[in-house]
Amino acid sequence: MSDMVGGIYPKVKSERSPDFVICKMSINVSQFREWMQGHMKENPNEEWINMDFLVSRAGKGYAKLDNWKPEQAPEQQPVSEDVPF
Repeated sequence: MSDMVGGIYPKVKSERSPDFVICKMSINVSQFREWMQGHMKENPNEEWINMDFLVSRAGKGYAKLDNWKPEQAPEQQPVSEDVPF
């Protein structure tokens, strides 16, 4: 599956928008539903979807799946109760 999120179309906010408006977004429900069903089949245990809103070279907005996951911390060895002093 592509990292592009189907059916999500971010748009740059209007210059007249207040500062608290970050961006605008349109969702094509049938396209997003199709993408979401495929994503859920491939990632059945995922609870969250993170995405970046980017601008193509042609100037159109698109959503890209953010697959970053934190590295697992190495498992620590149990501390011995047998202290030498």
